[in-house]
Amino acid sequence: MTAKENREQSLLLLLSKQRDYITSNKLANDLAVSKKTVYRLIKKINENYPEGDLISSEKGWGYKLDYEKYISMNLTQMGNSSSAYSPEERRNRIMEELLLSSPKAKNVYDLFKDYYVGDSVIFNDEQVISDQLAEYQLKLTRKNRTLAIQGEEGNIRQAIADLIQAFNTVDIDELASVKESRLNTYDALFVLNQIKKMEKNLKITLPYPYNINIFSHLYILITRSRNVGLLKINDRNILTKEEKKQLSQDTALYEVANNTIANIEQYLSESLPEIEIFYLYQYLAYSRMQSIVDDTDKFSEEVTQITRTYMQEMSEKLGISIFDTRIFSDLANHIKPMINRLEHKIRIKNGLLDEIRLSYKDIFEKVVSVSKIVSHQYRLPLINEDENGFITLYFARVLETYQLPIKTLIVCTTGVGTSELLKAKVEKNFPELDVIDVIATKNLDQFLKNYPTTELVLSTIKLKQSLPVSSLLVSAMLTSDDQRRIQYKIEEINHER
Repeated sequence: MTAKENREQSLLLLLSKQRDYITSNKLANDLAVSKKTVYRLIKKINENYPEGDLISSEKGWGYKLDYEKYISMNLTQMGNSSSAYSPEERRNRIMEELLLSSPKAKNVYDLFKDYYVGDSVIFNDEQVISDQLAEYQLKLTRKNRTLAIQGEEGNIRQAIADLIQAFNTVDIDELASVKESRLNTYDALFVLNQIKKMEKNLKITLPYPYNINIFSHLYILITRSRNVGLLKINDRNILTKEEKKQLSQDTALYEVANNTIANIEQYLSESLPEIEIFYLYQYLAYSRMQSIVDDTDKFSEEVTQITRTYMQEMSEKLGISIFDTRIFSDLANHIKPMINRLEHKIRIKNGLLDEIRLSYKDIFEKVVSVSKIVSHQYRLPLINEDENGFITLYFARVLETYQLPIKTLIVCTTGVGTSELLKAKVEKNFPELDVIDVIATKNLDQFLKNYPTTELVLSTIKLKQSLPVSSLLVSAMLTSDDQRRIQYKIEEINHER
């Protein structure tokens, strides 16, 4: 994805999270771009949408996404013919074909013939694809009008798992989702059956995202074997003494991994190298299975110390106390397999990473800074963004659970009568609002100076002055529409906290 396309996607994702208008200033700040760039992005998006503006504007209010059009656009794009693919989709499909067949070369004409693009576009696509592959230590090579991807097998598989969108969108609990994806239906259903057998034999449930990652690993194994032949592409086929020692540590996992690879061999009518048993064993061993440990004494000293470091550092950065046994247990159950994944270079794809970074930007940035401390203090490999995204959700849940009441002021013409009725209705319907007072309009400025901790003003009349806090115009009768708008405002304030 180019930088421009990435900004357009980030803008749409940001707007999709807003239920009301959002100013250009806030959009520019959240996207870390200039206001002029925001205007250009919105203009470009609207110009490319054939059925009227996708993003509407209102003077004094800002911009708002037509969410129904946005959803409809995504569904339409999923069913479009190849000639209607966006540049990003075209490149992803080309890269997918090259990765799955690597190191075999593919003719450039055969790769691009369905997309009706010229040499300049092809050249640009090659540059973008090459830059993306470089992140995985892979190289795109061109020779005699052919393209091929060169690199180590482990890096190729990681790139396939990360870059092929079908693995990010498929719901392996819904067969319809699998059948509607671009995956080979027979292979996908075979892999699903193997996962069910693994869960049955281990008497556990593989939760998201570990089930998706194991699904992706086995599907890629089958596809790579069929396209290239694994005996030709594996960097090595035999196990080291250390790897054999690891396999002996959990006989149940080894037996399941061994049986699964044997089933795949039978399915492919092809022998697979022993190293494939070890790869699958690693995925199983370093996944968080649904047999969660609740006894804090059962965690190793390293897991315990790392979990406490996260809780202590995040408590300080978020300004709240996070010392709860349940939270410790949940986070430690994630930290335990994460340590092993980092040490063995297994990356679990976080399909929600973009949304997490946008929805919980402040928490994510704080987690990233704490993760750097953890990596240095405990001599761990650098904790990647996918893992930081998962950790962010634990602390986001803490904030949702321990959210402080929002200090709310009710304003009307006189401060009596209907405003008292409004106060009673607000307190009944919104326990998360702490109504600190009901005042007349003329006293508003002085009140906010005396009580700077006020976070929300609900007014029954349109206020002329701009306020340093969030405000909302509502009816004294507190209609259903008012209640809906207040709920949106509560979510907005909690998010900004």
